[in-house]
Amino acid sequence: MSPPGHEQEKNKKNQKTMKRIFPLTAVSLCAIACLTLVAVISCDGNEGILSPQQPEDGARVPVGFSTSVGEPTMSRALTTDNLTSMGVFASYTGQDDWDATTSKLNFMYNQQVSRANNSSPWTYTPVKYWPNTTTDKLSFFAYAPYVDESAAGGSTPSFQGNTVAGFPKLTYTVPTAEADQIDLLASVPLMNRTYETTSGSVSFLLKHALTKVSVYIKSGDNVVGKKVTAFSITSAKSGTLTYHAPDAGNADDSGTGWTYPTPAETETFPAAAATATPGFAVPDTKAAEKKLLSTFFLLPRGEGSTFSITYTAPGKLSTGATITQTISLAGQPLPSLDQWTQGAFITYTIGIEKKQITVTAATQPTWTDSGKETVTGSYTITYATGPADSGWSNGGTGTVDGQPVTTHTVSRWGGSAEWEEGTDETVDGEVW
Repeated sequence: MSPPGHEQEKNKKNQKTMKRIFPLTAVSLCAIACLTLVAVISCDGNEGILSPQQPEDGARVPVGFSTSVGEPTMSRALTTDNLTSMGVFASYTGQDDWDATTSKLNFMYNQQVSRANNSSPWTYTPVKYWPNTTTDKLSFFAYAPYVDESAAGGSTPSFQGNTVAGFPKLTYTVPTAEADQIDLLASVPLMNRTYETTSGSVSFLLKHALTKVSVYIKSGDNVVGKKVTAFSITSAKSGTLTYHAPDAGNADDSGTGWTYPTPAETETFPAAAATATPGFAVPDTKAAEKKLLSTFFLLPRGEGSTFSITYTAPGKLSTGATITQTISLAGQPLPSLDQWTQGAFITYTIGIEKKQITVTAATQPTWTDSGKETVTGSYTITYATGPADSGWSNGGTGTVDGQPVTTHTVSRWGGSAEWEEGTDETVDGEVW
């Protein structure tokens, strides 16, 4: 017979060893439209901020994450396959709703969630747990890719600090080199979430925070041998993205908005392909397909943005001798700058010919190059000595073989037209 109390002690030990096991959530990959990631828990600790969640069976419930990108992306943009990190901010407000004047990022501050590759599990450390009271509230904010502010050389983006009350603010400086510019994603804020309403998993919707600008080159005539040797866009250098509570009645409200320094700070962003030897070849004929010169990821502030271009074109003297002319146009205006909004994809097609160039703007329906693009505006820029009136020059400055010329910009049309990608585009009766 067992000694008194032995059975009770045995039962207590059994109870201690019988704990509910929560399986890890698998990563779900969506091939076309979304990216799903799960924060797999591997460490313990809440850094004393909150007590662990204790359901009836005594198991601790970690905070898990999933995210989706609004649409498939391309060309240095974040995709299901190449996204390996995101940064998460979170605030604990107890039974109260988030207060923009007093609430702080006291639960998570730029918490890294990462994976080694697209077949690896997503992890973060230290693990955070839902509050003891299942109706206590947490508010969440996220961006991607993750940036370590403590890394050498500073960071882009940077943040205002975890002791500051209010919504997170993300200050972003556009890298000068085209190859260093990448997609920046920001989540729609998830306000006042509880364990009861989420079942422990927080699902972010990440949206593109920048404007994608692609530049194409076409020939405006049938002159063979033209080359672009320099191209750049001058635009906003830095801005601050601030999260806000999204308007439930406005489906277009992403819960974020940009502000910019006053006076405006600009930077010149060169196209790498234009400076490569021996230059970027312009298609030989008007009927030839346009060619992609560059893709920039820029701040959604088109106001005041300009472009500069240098190209060479063959010619003949009256004697019959062949020459190569060099044309440089600086500070030229870009059409449809009002289309530079968060998540927009804008294309500029530059048709190059003798004595003038034509810049045509269009919006793409998605961040892929599929589907119809809608033409939104066009400028024709001529370069030659014009009327004596100095006001005739309204398009910037220019030179031909080092000699100054007057440039003049004319808006060709302002309506909308559409063309199918990969086919001839007809604008004002001209086949491009």
